[in-house]
Amino acid sequence: MKRLLTLLVVGGLVMPACAQFSPVQVTVQRVSKKKNAGEKVTSSGNTITIYAGDYSERLALRITLRNTRPQPIEGIVVKWGVAKSRLDMQGSIRGGEAVYGGEQAFSLGPLETKVFESDAVEAGGKSFNSGEGRGTKIRGHGVQLSIGGKVMWEEFVPATVKRNFDNRRPPDADSGEPEQQRGGKDEGKGKKKRE
Repeated sequence: MKRLLTLLVVGGLVMPACAQFSPVQVTVQRVSKKKNAGEKVTSSGNTITIYAGDYSERLALRITLRNTRPQPIEGIVVKWGVAKSRLDMQGSIRGGEAVYGGEQAFSLGPLETKVFESDAVEAGGKSFNSGEGRGTKIRGHGVQLSIGGKVMWEEFVPATVKRNFDNRRPPDADSGEPEQQRGGKDEGKGKKKRE
């Protein structure tokens, strides 16, 4: 019994030592702003007319990096992205999801903390009957931290954002319509204009 206990204790100490841990602690905070230009409702007898209102939303990511070691760390790259989808008249996703974002290189001194705020990604459209309708909607975000080219930490909310994360577009390259992206490197490259 004593041998088993010794084996469990030694095994419990060796396993975490073999696992790879990121020397950089990462915190991601969503900085969002939503705006609805109120809907107008008029009634005449038994008829109620609901006029579409405009809605818009912006999302930026505030990313905090903290070096947990007393040595400096070079070669840190943070990739970030915000996913958005095109909506049809019923508020259902149409045309897939696209990720807009970028990347930033960092160096951290011993025990240093840096805060980085990404560019904002915008979405918006018209709402009907008190819900989203035609336009785009922000669906989530992703952040990935690499040191020396090796991914050390990542967060994708929801997890489906990871699917299109490597095909990020610049935040200002929004044509207003995310294209369907399914998996292969060459799929989804051609874009058909919808009207």
